[in-house]
Amino acid sequence: MIKLPKFLLYGQDDPHVEESIQPMLALRQWRDLSDDEKRIAYQQIENNGWLNDYSSEILQTIEYLNSAFLRQCPGRHLHNIKPEHDYRGGYGNEHERKKAALLDFQHIFLQEKSDAMVFRMLSKFAGCYIDGFDYRRASEATDETERKKLIEGAFDKFDRLANCLNHIFEQFAVNQIVTRNGFVPRQDEKITAEIYEPTLHVLSDPKWKPVSNDLAKMFQDYREENYPEAITKAHGAVQRFLQILAGEEGKSGKGEVGRLFQEAKSKGLIPINRFTEPLVNVIQGFIVSERATNSTAKPTLKNATASDALLMMNIVMVFLQYCLQNLK
Repeated sequence: MIKLPKFLLYGQDDPHVEESIQPMLALRQWRDLSDDEKRIAYQQIENNGWLNDYSSEILQTIEYLNSAFLRQCPGRHLHNIKPEHDYRGGYGNEHERKKAALLDFQHIFLQEKSDAMVFRMLSKFAGCYIDGFDYRRASEATDETERKKLIEGAFDKFDRLANCLNHIFEQFAVNQIVTRNGFVPRQDEKITAEIYEPTLHVLSDPKWKPVSNDLAKMFQDYREENYPEAITKAHGAVQRFLQILAGEEGKSGKGEVGRLFQEAKSKGLIPINRFTEPLVNVIQGFIVSERATNSTAKPTLKNATASDALLMMNIVMVFLQYCLQNLK
């Protein structure tokens, strides 16, 4: 049989050639991007069809920012336009307001000095593309196949926007990744692809929403360099996960995590063998120890560093992934 030729691009899969075309960058904060890089990134989002002057999602985003941060008033163009109610109960000048919101969105994206504000805007914008109707139906569905179908439907547009933003973040070495559970710190590609992304994907199920909320707060604290609080939130996420797993959500008390570990093991909710038993014990001991010494849940004995918080987050994510993979 004649072997078919396979055409390869020059330097394809050769990291040295690709490095010579576009050098790799160390992970960066958003504020580290140049003005030109931000303009290129903005144009890429626009080219992919996400930015236009009739977007209700952009309007919702800027309205939210102006309400949540009124003293700063990030969206001045929109804020200067008084909504005019029409006879149908809507706004007669909505198109004008949408055009103003787009100007504000562009200004914040290109000019805002605060990384937190830019990421809050982008996360709110992305969240607007989660279909609330399908998400609510998924939370009420009892059939597992139907539930998964509704979840995928709820996140269909969101996933496409997330792919667009993640491509941009990767190209410009921005230190964030968009997931169904919010923005998370970018790490080693293998850790991100094999632990964070699949775990957060599963946790997008409405069943785990309280856990997702705790993790989102954990990531936010880490992003804002509040490392002791990130450790506190990590502990809380594990506790919340075990409570839901054991059917005891909402309960609290001294030694709750330790008791829940034992209960989950006794009920077979966490598979135990001669390899995993020591691992679970080490994780439990680490969480209790770190919470006592590094978090704000108790008097701080030493300052938690970025490495401390990142290690804690990674251990928690590995633990959650392990449990989720073994659930029946």
